[in-house]
Amino acid sequence: MPSQAAEFPPLPAAIKQAGVLRFGVKCDSPPFGSTGSDGKPAGIEIEMAKQIATYAFGSPDKAELTCVTSEARIPSLNGGKIDLILATLGRFPAREEVIDFSNIYFWGTSNVIVPKDSLAQKLSDLAGKTVLIVKGGSQMKWLKENIPNIQLMQLNTTADGVQALQQGRGEGFVGDGGLIWTLASNYPQLRVIEEGLDLGVNGIGLRKNEPELKAFVNAALAQLKADKFYDTVAAKFIENVLVRQAMLKGFTTEPPKMN
Repeated sequence: MPSQAAEFPPLPAAIKQAGVLRFGVKCDSPPFGSTGSDGKPAGIEIEMAKQIATYAFGSPDKAELTCVTSEARIPSLNGGKIDLILATLGRFPAREEVIDFSNIYFWGTSNVIVPKDSLAQKLSDLAGKTVLIVKGGSQMKWLKENIPNIQLMQLNTTADGVQALQQGRGEGFVGDGGLIWTLASNYPQLRVIEEGLDLGVNGIGLRKNEPELKAFVNAALAQLKADKFYDTVAAKFIENVLVRQAMLKGFTTEPPKMN
């Protein structure tokens, strides 16, 4: 299945000489990256790193994996400790000022779950309604800016939100897409408004002015899609079928156009 390295743009001389690709990965963010039962990094992005190393050097063992926190990702890259960030790194303008990004390899949205008999079919139907959210939820800003007169009721936990929704204290409950689809599989009396909100896109982080490496990485990401890589790896790390289907869209289709 893997294409030979000769079909890809050439690697930078320094990396070719080193014989490894050094990735910063997440070890606390399943299913993207976490610590496996053997104590080693495991997850979708970990498998991506290994496959990209296979494209580069013919072996998954040529991926040198370093666990990085969200705060340490960019300093580790610009400090020369790693070559690439493959660690749930959102691509947005402030970051693009200090590092470069590959093409997008994953996009995701938040979603709203409502009772099955709710009249709300799209996000605009929530105008003037009360939506439940966990305190400090990142979706608050988007909702206030995009849905007229929406009322947000903040609760302590997801369990509190689901309970309040079932009690009729709000029209819907908002959260990360993976969480919301998981809830839908656990609560048959609820359904998801499929229209997403608060779009985020992930790319692989590179140091500025490394065009050769960027060309190679973009070619590798294109090959992952062509090889149907994500279908196999998602099944390995995402047990819930609804969550898997929702997340696979983020890996295999283009991001939607959103406000």
